[in-house]
Amino acid sequence: MSTGTIERQRPDVVDPRIQARRDQVQNARHRRRLGRLAVVVVAIGLAGVVYAALESPLLDVNTLSFDSSEHVSVEQMTETAGIAIGDQLMGINPESVRNRLRSLPWVDDAHVTVNWRSGTVHLQVTERVPTAAMSDGAGGFDLIDQSGRAIAPAAADAGLPIAIEGLAPVAPGAEIGPGGDAPLAILAALTPSLKSRVQAIVVGADGSIDLKVRPQGVVNLCQPERLPEKLRSLTTLFAQVDDTDLATMNVCVPNSPIVTRLKKP
Repeated sequence: MSTGTIERQRPDVVDPRIQARRDQVQNARHRRRLGRLAVVVVAIGLAGVVYAALESPLLDVNTLSFDSSEHVSVEQMTETAGIAIGDQLMGINPESVRNRLRSLPWVDDAHVTVNWRSGTVHLQVTERVPTAAMSDGAGGFDLIDQSGRAIAPAAADAGLPIAIEGLAPVAPGAEIGPGGDAPLAILAALTPSLKSRVQAIVVGADGSIDLKVRPQGVVNLCQPERLPEKLRSLTTLFAQVDDTDLATMNVCVPNSPIVTRLKKP
């Protein structure tokens, strides 16, 4: 019969394996606290750096520069861009500034360049090109570009481009309304020789198109369809037909034009 002794384990003695696990858990908690504290410290530091950068005069607008523009003044560009010396460079959105500049009637497009090293903001605009004129409803004319946008009142002493008649007037900066597609298409299709002969494009109430031509006479295009063919027919007529006492040229059927002349007294 074997003999032995069994001793009661002292309550203050912990199994080494359990103690090791407890130490492991405690260390993990400690590391997590330190990690969270480090994140907070870094975030506070970054916020301070960003705030200091935003407030630093090194990131201010030091210079505003402009490319010259015939019809858009420096004052207009500055006011419309909404940028001033001393503004923060980081607060400038070039695309937003570009869109604001494009709202100016004369401006077709704009380019905004920010130079962070020198603190310079450069503004450049491309102007619209007048291709026609429309009555402003008050006895004057507004210049129109090829897209149909009213640009500005025409100078009284300036030679007017081809006029568009029969459409409701629009304010500078606005697009011409319904019925404008056909005269714009004709403007784009006119050859240099035809442009020299056409004085006005007249839009009828039914949408039909007539051309007032130099030195006299009217060209009937009827409805704005088959325009390239009609304009080719008109080019041939001007080249081959004597326009003395011309009353009308009808090219509604391009292959069968009709010419009428003024009756002599």
